Amino acid sequence: MPLILTLLLLGCNSKDENQNPSSKLPDFNDPQIAASEVSKIIGNEVAFAYKGVYDNDTTTEIAAGFEINNSKDWGIKFNLLKYENDSLKTVFQSILLDGSFSESLVKKIELPSSNYDLIYYNSLDYFLGSGGGEVYSYIVDFNKTKIYYAHLIIEQSEAISLFLSENIDNAEVKNYFVKNFTNDYPSLKIISKDIELNL
Repeated sequence: MPLILTLLLLGCNSKDENQNPSSKLPDFNDPQIAASEVSKIIGNEVAFAYKGVYDNDTTTEIAAGFEINNSKDWGIKFNLLKYENDSLKTVFQSILLDGSFSESLVKKIELPSSNYDLIYYNSLDYFLGSGGGEVYSYIVDFNKTKIYYAHLIIEQSEAISLFLSENIDNAEVKNYFVKNFTNDYPSLKIISKDIELNL
């Protein structure tokens, strides 16, 4: 009798596992697997893909980014994808933004007032040279479908300037940008009009 009971229990467990749809779910916690799966959907090589909680939805969500560099367009885009009905679907894609994912910093952040993840991007030294240059930075809030922008400008014989986009309506976002840049450039001044460098 115990042997029959054991076989029945094993049979039930096996049946339950076969019916479990989550067994088909790729390991999105692995950024390389996530990037590979996202690339299949958006048709571009993905620079990053991070699983996270980017809004109030409980669905599996992936934030991703890719770079465009051709004769017509150059820049970066941010995407939010959700795993629904056994497949990933793009639910948000940004416009083309200034920047490059080469040698950049991209990470998930959470501000004290939010209960979801945001994406922080910083181009670091990629657009800087011995004579100056610029640093592009973004905070992507998928929940509000907003992209906040900060632009650091370094010109010879000029004060180091930081422009912050007008759509920054959250003091925590502003403080995050300012703190990050003043760590490296304590003497920067905040300007009200963006500057386009002709490099």
